[in-house]
Amino acid sequence: MPFGAFVDLLRRKPREQTFETFVAEAPEDALYGVEPLRILIAPLAGDTQGLAARHIHDRLSGRMGVSITVADRPLTAPGADNNQALFISMAVDLGRRWLKREGADLLVWGESISTPTATGRGTAWRLRFLSRATPLHPQSASFSALERLEVPALFDDATGDLAFGVALAAVSVESADGIRARATMFRPVLKAATRFAEGDFTGTVAQCATAQASYAALLLLEGSRTGDVKTLERAVAVYQGALILGEDAFPLHERAMIGSHIADAMAVISDLSSRPKLSNRTVEYYRAALGMVRKEVFADDYAALKVRLGLALHTLAQSTDEPSHLKEAAEAFSAATAIWTISDAPDRWADIQNSLGGLLITMGRLTREPSLFDKAVGIFLKIAEARTRKKSPLIWATTLANIGAAMKEKGVAARNVDYLKQAAQAFELAGQVFSELNLESNVKIVETQRDHVLLMLAAQGAAR
Repeated sequence: MPFGAFVDLLRRKPREQTFETFVAEAPEDALYGVEPLRILIAPLAGDTQGLAARHIHDRLSGRMGVSITVADRPLTAPGADNNQALFISMAVDLGRRWLKREGADLLVWGESISTPTATGRGTAWRLRFLSRATPLHPQSASFSALERLEVPALFDDATGDLAFGVALAAVSVESADGIRARATMFRPVLKAATRFAEGDFTGTVAQCATAQASYAALLLLEGSRTGDVKTLERAVAVYQGALILGEDAFPLHERAMIGSHIADAMAVISDLSSRPKLSNRTVEYYRAALGMVRKEVFADDYAALKVRLGLALHTLAQSTDEPSHLKEAAEAFSAATAIWTISDAPDRWADIQNSLGGLLITMGRLTREPSLFDKAVGIFLKIAEARTRKKSPLIWATTLANIGAAMKEKGVAARNVDYLKQAAQAFELAGQVFSELNLESNVKIVETQRDHVLLMLAAQGAAR
């Protein structure tokens, strides 16, 4: 694995470091012939005719890269009120046990309900989507287990495209093959969902509002992956419209998730376009969402929101040069690691350690203490050695980009071109991995950082 050689570079004295010792790992071409997304469909509670699961199966199947099976019983009892936080929490816990037992990536479940129509009463289906893990970033997933898509019973192909798009937006994939394959499947689905969501829509308020929120989730996922600011701005506008339309249709925890997605989009826009004014609004949205999500009921989602709040506070500190935001961010990360421990959730714990290392870099820049950069690098090296490129490519590449940021700041502080060269190398390799994962926005960010370092080296007359 090439990171071992790069670690050796970092641990040597500057005069001993040579790029020739670094060997890049060839990307694996495993997109074709794989089934990265395994979907389990549970019969809907209250569906006395037993039609829903088979119908959902037929609407979602027939697509390359997807394997779909139907469970033998509903996830919840017909009488469960899944708009209530406690019932949702119990269903999520049970559903994740199902996913682990079946080796599936995503569970589609829900309930059949009676709904008003122009001629009296009809039947609608509330579809819910549960991934094996609660994601931390929009690149992982942009539709949470606390949200729903409400559709007419026996829905048509166009609605089926939207439902499949939500499945892709809800699953938290972490393997390189899975991330690449989802991106490939996602493009045609987004086009179909766009025609559906932006056309004339008939149905109940809940159906319209949840369809718009679901469409916004697709826009957020695509915008976060590609770095297209207009797509992200469109996601924010659609989410805000869904909240207004569904003010009485969304329970508190769903409003919290939609608010957090708006903040997610704003955070990515801020990273890509340097809009510091968005940082304050992003922090406000995350704080509001945390006020709506009960820690004792939705522990994972609470921890994820704490991480995102910490990241937003870190960005705010960078734009204002105010160290007090870093202290609050560290407290937010600490609250998340109290829930996601290294033994229970090693990937999430490693991701949060990445974020803590990033705080040290910013603190080192603000306080002009070079030793903080070394501490940050030490954290990153431990993460990258524990969460390898093959096992956790997104975490691994993010860690390498963070090493690049630390070495860049250290090189500036020490006026040492060797550290700057190491930073450029780290950014270069991180960009390669992000490119393999089709995460174009991440590629743009690290390439911008790499080019900045190269300009500094050129100004000092240092060859790369």
